[in-house]
Amino acid sequence: MYQYIARILPKRVKNSYCSLLEYSDIKIDREKFVGFVLLFGIGIAATIAIDIMFFFRTGVEATIGLLIASYILFESAIYMWLVLKVSSKAAAVERVLPDALMMMSMNIKAGMTTDRALLESAKPEFGPLEAEIRKAGKQILAGKDVKLALLEMPKKIRSTLFERTTRLIVEGIESGGELADLLQQTAEYIETSKMTESEVKANVMMYAIFIFFAAGIGAPLLFGISTYLVQVLSVQYSHFQLPSESLAVGAFQGIKIMNMRISISSDFLFMFSITSLLITSFFGGLIIGLVKDGEEKQGVKYIPILIAISLSVFFIVRMMIAGLLGGLAG
Repeated sequence: MYQYIARILPKRVKNSYCSLLEYSDIKIDREKFVGFVLLFGIGIAATIAIDIMFFFRTGVEATIGLLIASYILFESAIYMWLVLKVSSKAAAVERVLPDALMMMSMNIKAGMTTDRALLESAKPEFGPLEAEIRKAGKQILAGKDVKLALLEMPKKIRSTLFERTTRLIVEGIESGGELADLLQQTAEYIETSKMTESEVKANVMMYAIFIFFAAGIGAPLLFGISTYLVQVLSVQYSHFQLPSESLAVGAFQGIKIMNMRISISSDFLFMFSITSLLITSFFGGLIIGLVKDGEEKQGVKYIPILIAISLSVFFIVRMMIAGLLGGLAG
C-alpha cells in the first residue's frame, strides 16, 4: 500500500528521500518509507488540527491552515532528520579519514598488497568508514580493479572531502605515483586543512555566541518587558474618562479630546511576540550553523534550544515584572 502512496509524490521529492535513505544506511524499502511518512504525516496533522479545533473552537479556515502547517512541519522535521543523519555520518568519516589513510600507507610500506593493506586498516574505531574500506578491500581481493573499488566508496557517504580524496588517489595511481607516499601526503594535507578550519571556527565563534544571546536572551527580554508594559498601560487607560468637550490647548482652540483608546490589543502584541521569537529562533539557529560550521543545515539542532530558551526568558521576565508592579495590570 505504501508503495502506491509514494507514487503520489513528485519524482524529484521521492528521489531526494531515497537518496538520503541510501546515504544514511537505513535498512528499509525506500518507497515504503516515503509512503509511510506521507500517510503518517497526514494522520498526525489531522489529529493536531482536530484537537485544537475542539479545544480552542477555531474556525474552519484556521483549522485548514493549521492542518497544512502541521503537515509541512512534520514532513520538514523528518526530512531534516535524514539530512542531519547523513551529515553526521559524513562528518564522522572526515574526522577519521587522515588516520585511515596514514594506516593504509604504513601497511603498504610494510610490504602488504593493496587489498590486504585496505583490509588491515579497517578498524572498528573508524565507524562508517570501516565498512566502506572493508568492502573495497574485499572487492580488490576478488579481482576488481583498485581504481574502480576506490571510486565505489564515496557512493555511500555524502562527503565532498571523501570523494575528492578518493579521486585524488585514483588519479595518482593512474599517473604512476607511489600509492604509499600518495596516501601519506593526502593524510597530511587533510590534517593541515582541518587545523586551518579549526582556527577559522575559533575566530568566528564570537559571532555565533552573539547571535545566540541576541536570539535567546536579548529579544525575549525586550519583548517580555514591552508586552507587559503595554498590558499595564491598556488597563490604566481604560479607567480614564476624559470629557469630550472642546478644550483650549495653548494657541489651539476647539480641539476635541476623546476618550483615549489603544487600537492594538495586548493579546495581539502577546501573540506577535511569540511568533517573532519563534521566527527569530529559527533563522538564528540557521545563521549560527552557517557561521560556526559553514552550512545552514548544521544549525537545525540549535533551533529547539533557542526556542526553549527564548520562550522561557520571555515568560520569566513577564512573571518578574508582574511581581514587581503588583496589580497594575488588573
